[in-house]
Amino acid sequence: MSVDAYGKIQNLSPKTDAQRSFKERAIQLATDLVQTRLLLFEHADTSIPMPFLAILVFWLAIIFMSFSLFSRLTPINIVAMLVFATSASAALFLILELSQPFVGLMQISSTPLRNALAPLGS
Repeated sequence: MSVDAYGKIQNLSPKTDAQRSFKERAIQLATDLVQTRLLLFEHADTSIPMPFLAILVFWLAIIFMSFSLFSRLTPINIVAMLVFATSASAALFLILELSQPFVGLMQISSTPLRNALAPLGS
């Protein structure tokens, strides 16, 4: 086993099959972690396409209009429509918030990921 200038272990010499398996799994996990990190930062600035969002809002508006088209406006119907509209708008809000995990009202911190990758020298 040799250590380079950055303190990384360059060569591991597994002695048993279990150690070889652990070495291969560790290399695979490190590779997956780096790929996931790159994908997260690559897609951090992308959001939901505007045409998709416009079509979704139009579709929901048509659905809500069709619900109230053949019914009388009673207090129960109005309250039910308000609850449904709030539910649909909350779902749209969550879709938009979760499409950008590092910004917005509900953001996740990138600090744990940076701390985990620091020993790897990435």
